[in-house]
Amino acid sequence: VQRTIAKQIQMVKQIGKGRYGEVWMGKWRGEKVAVKVFFTMEEASWFRETEIYQTVLMRHENILGFIAADIKGTGSWTQLYLITDYHENGSLYDYLKSTTLDTKAMLKLAYSSVSGLCHLHTEIFSTQGKPAIAHRDLKSKNILVKKNGTCCIADLGLAVKF
Repeated sequence: VQRTIAKQIQMVKQIGKGRYGEVWMGKWRGEKVAVKVFFTMEEASWFRETEIYQTVLMRHENILGFIAADIKGTGSWTQLYLITDYHENGSLYDYLKSTTLDTKAMLKLAYSSVSGLCHLHTEIFSTQGKPAIAHRDLKSKNILVKKNGTCCIADLGLAVKF
């Protein structure tokens, strides 16, 4: 899947822009996905973030779900794709600006964010262990709100393994 997914994705609309490139909502196999498209000069960031997402035992319900990474290009241009789960509520930053929360909903957002961060920071000792990972850019714009009212940690571009 990793090396052919870029050809299978239909880009639908741009949903964000940052120092590294753009984020698009796309369609893949009939499902909505988020596609982070890195500028060519940000190849090191794309590689680092891809590597972090592919860390053994990284999957967690409160860490953004990684689908694949791919490179799409012709002779003259190259696009570096990072494909993840799509969350239509967007970032916690945007969600809090447009949503009134009761105490229970607020605690659900907080608890799920902390759970994701805890998983990231925790070293797991086993045959195929997971190192502790520091996010280094945690803010409400890098936390996404899922349909069920929980959060997931996103944008691991500055993360480092210990």
